[in-house]
Amino acid sequence: MAYHVPVMVEEVVAGLVADLDGSYVDATVGGGGHSWALLQALGSKGRLLAVDRDREAVAAARVRLAADARAVVRQGRFAELSELLAQEGIGPLSGILFDLGVSSHQIDAPARGFSYQADGPLDMRMDAGVGPTAAEWIAARSERELAELIVRYGEERTARRIARSIYRQQRLAPLTTTQALRLAVAATRPQMLNKTLARVFQALRIAVNDELGQLQAGLTAAEVSLKPGGRLAVLAYHSLEDRLVKQHFAVLVRGCICPPRVPICTCGREPSFKRVSRKLQKASEAEVKQNTRARSAILRIYEKIEAG
Repeated sequence: MAYHVPVMVEEVVAGLVADLDGSYVDATVGGGGHSWALLQALGSKGRLLAVDRDREAVAAARVRLAADARAVVRQGRFAELSELLAQEGIGPLSGILFDLGVSSHQIDAPARGFSYQADGPLDMRMDAGVGPTAAEWIAARSERELAELIVRYGEERTARRIARSIYRQQRLAPLTTTQALRLAVAATRPQMLNKTLARVFQALRIAVNDELGQLQAGLTAAEVSLKPGGRLAVLAYHSLEDRLVKQHFAVLVRGCICPPRVPICTCGREPSFKRVSRKLQKASEAEVKQNTRARSAILRIYEKIEAG
């Protein structure tokens, strides 16, 4: 069985690889699917740094990419990209890929605690063994903090009721398993239990791993690391991720930040990126039939442009 089925591989490679002998980064290598495809497209002088914060993903990618001397696999978070590039002597970059969210492998492993569909320890850490688990995170929060989390990262309208149930159950006995959390959410009798569980588990996962903070740091690192003509591709799977990417690059694409009422630009800022395609790219119907995870995927690609 494959470690993880990569999404929109052809679209990613076609949109990202403009320089066959350039240096590239796969910032979320997973099992190495996108990285392998990128290496097939690159020339003999091309280089690839494949990164993941998940130790299991790094181990799987090293096995898959071991035969290709052009590839280096490292463990690290988005916030550490600049440091990793400096350590490997790679750059400036011709392209960088972010494939966001949780992988199929992580979801399918009950011991990782990402899924509400199988019982396991309430962990959810992408870098297993580092930082507080989801169980520890819940235990350290008030009812109000839990509600705010579920609203902000899960966009769940019944967050207060769910937070109250989680908090009450936590006071009776610590929530240490995914099944215990599932029962606490189910006790509120949501109209659509699975969708509500998905939102609550998503919210906790994002908080435990600081996913949006890491994404912001990664996008900033990409700005600096890309050379003119270099491209950034981002695969997002829910609105929070996609909105952050869109807003981050809206300023860079626009350049000028003067108020609309000012007739002449006084800020002096010029665009530093352009959209490669104005139309959002989504997976084909054929791919969605083969890989349901691709259904919600949105691909955005930006290209760095010469200053001035």
